[in-house]
Amino acid sequence: MSKQQIIKIVISVLIAALTALGAAFGLSSCNVTRTVTTRSEAWQKGDTSVVIQTKTIESYDGTRK
Repeated sequence: MSKQQIIKIVISVLIAALTALGAAFGLSSCNVTRTVTTRSEAWQKGDTSVVIQTKTIESYDGTRK
């Protein structure tokens, strides 16, 4: 192989690697889910009790532009 062919091969490999890295970072996305639970208890007469529980689930999808 001549020196020019080796240089062309090395440049081609570098361009392919940079393209792969660019695609990986350029197309990345983020998915986040947050769950918030609130609980309140109020005791009443005898063995009867009241429990109020709320649950909020929030989801976020983010992408780079």
